Amino acid sequence: MCLVGFFLSVLVALIPALFYGWFVYWLDRHEKEPWWLLALAFLWGAVPAVIMSIVAQTLLDIPTTWVVSEESLTFELVGGSLWAPLTEEVAKGLGVVLILLVARREMDSVLDGIVYGAMVGLGFSLTEDVLYFGGALAQEGWGSWVFIVLLRIIPFGLNHALFTGLTGAGIAAAYISGRSVVRRMAPLGGLLAGMSLHGIHNLGASLAAANCLALCGSLVFDWGGVLMLGVLVMLVWRQEQRWLAEQLPGELEDELVELVVSWKKWRRARMRAVLDGDRERWRALGQVRKMAVELAFKKRQLALKGPDPRLEQEIDRYRQALAEQTSALATG
Repeated sequence: MCLVGFFLSVLVALIPALFYGWFVYWLDRHEKEPWWLLALAFLWGAVPAVIMSIVAQTLLDIPTTWVVSEESLTFELVGGSLWAPLTEEVAKGLGVVLILLVARREMDSVLDGIVYGAMVGLGFSLTEDVLYFGGALAQEGWGSWVFIVLLRIIPFGLNHALFTGLTGAGIAAAYISGRSVVRRMAPLGGLLAGMSLHGIHNLGASLAAANCLALCGSLVFDWGGVLMLGVLVMLVWRQEQRWLAEQLPGELEDELVELVVSWKKWRRARMRAVLDGDRERWRALGQVRKMAVELAFKKRQLALKGPDPRLEQEIDRYRQALAEQTSALATG
């Protein structure tokens, strides 16, 4: 592959990854995750998860060759529909577990798990896309390169974000839940859901040469999964709004509680500040909402998990910071 082809492959893989990453970041309406953790999640998917997957799949392919020929369709189906989903989803899921271990206080809702999982998936997609684009160009030329680029970026661009987003949702659900059955079953359920959709997608892709309807079937399942995850995100938005409405009364005046709970009203209030040229009010509104959301989520964690001195200290710190920002908003 020529040097121009390599850099072009990297570029056309990076641009959609950044766009999809921005979209995932936007989904986290109430409490944005730290950029460095999101970057860590993305990098985990782009490098360690890819390496781990390649090594594991190579090892698993060895016993497969004892049963079927490497040149057979069965070998491709086993590798693509069984070993690839198993190894890749486990490797990517470890990235979400790492995030939980490094910064568990940031895992406040199921949406946080979806966001981190999706970021890991997007990182994995970036590296995988570069490899696929480069392989297509080296083996079959620019015509094949254009076809693979369009196929992987547009209809299948969110696949890995979907698969690992489901794993992240299960991990987050287990962490924030007070029910033992959820803690035991949710991570496995999320992982199996991601692996299943991944396996179905790869099965359709492997059979596409024999029957194009197989690829259409993959597309249906992929976007059905995206829609399902989208519905879950909207349900979590409503759940988070309920948490804010439950935890903030008594911490803020009723007018500010309403402003914090309603994402649309808060956005309109900040837009009015921009139009009025009031930069200080725009900043103060952002800080008030940020501190209020953090306070509400930490209070809910404390109520769910029981006495925790470190969590209680965080609540006191957020409560003090919120009081300072509310005072700044009033004086502004």
